[in-house]
Amino acid sequence: MARPWQPTSRLESKVRGSQLVMYPSDLPGVEYCVDNVDGLDTNTGYDWDNAFKTVQAAITASNATVDWSYTPKKYNRIYVKPGVYAENLTPAYYCHIIGLGIPGTDTQAEIHPTTGSCLTGTLLGAGLQNLWFEVNEALACLDIGIGNNSYIGDCVFTNGDAVAAWGIDTDNATHLTIERCRFESGQTTGLAYGIYARGGADKYWHCCVVRDCYINASTAGIWIQNTCTASGAMIGPGNVIVGAAKGIDDNSGTTYCVGNFISATDAIEHANSTTMCVGNSVTNNGTGAKETANS
Repeated sequence: MARPWQPTSRLESKVRGSQLVMYPSDLPGVEYCVDNVDGLDTNTGYDWDNAFKTVQAAITASNATVDWSYTPKKYNRIYVKPGVYAENLTPAYYCHIIGLGIPGTDTQAEIHPTTGSCLTGTLLGAGLQNLWFEVNEALACLDIGIGNNSYIGDCVFTNGDAVAAWGIDTDNATHLTIERCRFESGQTTGLAYGIYARGGADKYWHCCVVRDCYINASTAGIWIQNTCTASGAMIGPGNVIVGAAKGIDDNSGTTYCVGNFISATDAIEHANSTTMCVGNSVTNNGTGAKETANS
């Protein structure tokens, strides 16, 4: 049985947006294919002629290959054909899930469950790229309990007709990168929150990065709870946040906010704005300017 192409070099390449990026530590693993039209979950998933039908079947197969005693980990890939996948996913570990197609419904791999969040659980060394996530309830598209050392890029988050849904929710995260994602308004009511970082005892958003994202949300574009330790976290540059009561609402006062473009009732609320907010272009209720510190 034919297997998909497998890299032979220890220096692997991946496509990141329009750039080809090399990751020396990313050792070649197994590649899986998902096709919800012609695939079967009883297949091996090793090529398009033997693709899985569901994304979850590919995640389960990929997770079974993880050698927890081996460092660095070998990274698997899951390629998902365009289509609507009505699934509630659990995360993959040390694996990139890559949607094929062009962003937009009907031309993209769309994770759109009938009820519940699109994905719930722990992200660990995982990558999500070029995927559309949509919920029908007042829930998070991605309900991430722990989100460590992971990457979310070029994805779309929206809420359909759900009221007060939000895009990404983290309980605890370190070194999570979110870039070039779109948090869009649904058909009747928009997202309440784009990114929601919770807090509590031993809860972190340490060294997380959000950059070059478009966020349309009604309550807050990015919200950080006051008991969340977001040390070393960077919001910006290049985020565009519109339509919110609060653009960036950092109740912990621990993130750096640099080079964002925000139009909101209160563009930036940050306890340490004079030292940690630099070069943001903000509009508060229709008036504002580029500033060196929050107003």
